[in-house]
Amino acid sequence: MAASQLHVQLMNGDQSAFAEVFTTLNPSMLRIALSITGNRASAEEIAQEAWLSVIENLDKYRGDAPLRHWILRILSNKALTRATRDGKTRNFASPESNGPEKFTETGDWAVAPSLWEEVTPERILAGRQTWELVQEAIEALPNSQQAILSLLENEKMSSAECADVLGMTAANVRVQLYRAREKIRQVLDAELKNRNKM
Repeated sequence: MAASQLHVQLMNGDQSAFAEVFTTLNPSMLRIALSITGNRASAEEIAQEAWLSVIENLDKYRGDAPLRHWILRILSNKALTRATRDGKTRNFASPESNGPEKFTETGDWAVAPSLWEEVTPERILAGRQTWELVQEAIEALPNSQQAILSLLENEKMSSAECADVLGMTAANVRVQLYRAREKIRQVLDAELKNRNKM
């Protein structure tokens, strides 16, 4: 359904249109809010507040961005405000040099971590442990980096779309993504060294 047609239906109080949007976006909204706040109860509350704001402000939607992005921007603003209020900081640092490039423009590894160089039965068996390690590494990232990973990987947004939703520059999204992936890479490399010592 086209965003403009959907917007008109929402403006006219079409409950089936709202149900469609809610069913489609609410799981993503919960994931994004959770990645920013780190708290499930807060994420659910923020998503509810965001839906109320969407309903109250439908007449302010100008159509400059897709309706989905507009809704997710409302959500991310609320989540970031809550995270700041609750003492969680936004780590949206300015771009800076971080040494040699380890990721391509498309976000793929320029040089894959040695852990991923060959697939063996042992590594397949260790896959679950590795995945748990990656999940722990992601949960240890600053909220801003978790939010970026969630939008890019789970919501399949581009860097520009992610920047729009989070109110950042595309360059800053790339820097934060680089830092997040580098931290995960370091965890994986350390795990490989530990496994090789055994």
